[in-house]
Amino acid sequence: MSAAYQLPTWAVLPARADATFDRLARSAAEALRAPRALVVLVSKAGQVFPGAFGLPEPWASRRSMPLSHSMSKWVATSGSPLALRDAREHAEFATGPSVQELDAVAYAGMPLWGVHGQPIGVLCVIDTSPRDWTEPELAALHRMADDSSRQLRFRVIELAEQEAHAVAVRDDSAAQSAAEAARAAFVLAEADADRARVVARLSTALLPAETLPELLHTVDRLVRSPLGATTVLLGVAEVGAPELQVWSTASRAPRGTGPVACLRVDDAHPLAAAMRERHLVAVATPEEAGAFPGLLELPGAGPVLAVHLPLGQHHSDAALLVGWRQPRRLDAPVRAVVTDLARPVGHALDRVLLRDQRLRLAELPPGPAQA
Repeated sequence: MSAAYQLPTWAVLPARADATFDRLARSAAEALRAPRALVVLVSKAGQVFPGAFGLPEPWASRRSMPLSHSMSKWVATSGSPLALRDAREHAEFATGPSVQELDAVAYAGMPLWGVHGQPIGVLCVIDTSPRDWTEPELAALHRMADDSSRQLRFRVIELAEQEAHAVAVRDDSAAQSAAEAARAAFVLAEADADRARVVARLSTALLPAETLPELLHTVDRLVRSPLGATTVLLGVAEVGAPELQVWSTASRAPRGTGPVACLRVDDAHPLAAAMRERHLVAVATPEEAGAFPGLLELPGAGPVLAVHLPLGQHHSDAALLVGWRQPRRLDAPVRAVVTDLARPVGHALDRVLLRDQRLRLAELPPGPAQA
C-alpha cells in the first residue's frame, strides 16, 4: 500500500477531549451500531483522539497512542477510505497492537481533510467482531466525515485566532510595562522610553484591526508623528510563492482597494530583501531609494528601513517598510524603533490573515473542498 501524502509534523489539536468531537464520535458509533468510534488526528509524532466513544482505559484518559497502534495511519497517508471485515485476515494489521491489545477487529475509516488539501485525520468506527460493512453504512460514515472535516477546519482556525490574539494581548501588556519602566528612568534611557511608548501605543491601537487596510492605516498614523515617516508599505507573500503583494497607504490607494503593486520575492527591493533575509534592511541615501520612486511614491525618495514580520501561521510571510521623503539619519534609535514595530505588527497581521482564512472557509460548500 503506497502513501500519497506525508504525515504532518504535528497534530492540529492537542491530545485532550473536545466536546464537539466526542459528540461526533458518539453519533458515528450510534449510526453504525458499533461499540467504538474515534476522531483520530495522525502525525509523525503519533495519533491523538479529540473525539472518542467506547475507547477503553488507559487510552480514554490519555487520548493518544503511538503510530504502532494505528490502523488509521494508512487512511491518513493514502487519503482513501478503508473498510476491513476482519483486520486479523490482513497481514499488515493482524499482528498490530490495535488488534492484539485493543481487540479492534472490524474497522471502517474515512479521511478528514485540512484547509490545504492534506488528510490530517480519520473518522473511524470499530467493532470487536468480524463485520461486513454495508454500502449505506459507509455512505453514512462518509457524510459524517465531511461534517467532521468542516468542523475540524473551523476549530483549527478558531484556536489559531485565539492564540494569535492572546499573544497580541501579552505583547501589549509587555510593551506597556516596558514603557512604564522606561519612564521611571527617563533621564538615563530617554531613547528607550520613546521607543517603548511608540510600540505600546501601536500594540493597543492594532488590537481592533480586522482587515489589512485597517492594520496598515493604523501603523501609518502612529509612525508619522514620532518618526516623521511619510510612507509605510506592507508586503505579504504566500510561503513558496514567487510574488510579494505590496500594500500602501498612499493617497492613490484608498482604504480597502487591495495591493498597489507586486514584487518578486527574489527582487533586490528592500521590502523583498527584508522578508527573504529576515533582518533589517536599511537604504540610507536618496540615490539608493530613488531606484524605486514609482513604487515607494516618494518624490525625491529619501531613506527607508524594511523589517521582516514574524508570523505564527505557516502559510504566509511578510515585511514592513518605513520611508522618509526628506533626508534622515538612520541612526541606532530609529532602527531600533522600526525593529521593535515588527513584533506587534506581525501579530496583528497574523490575526488578520487567520480571520480572512476563516471567512473564506465559511463561504465553502459542505464537505472537504479538496475531495
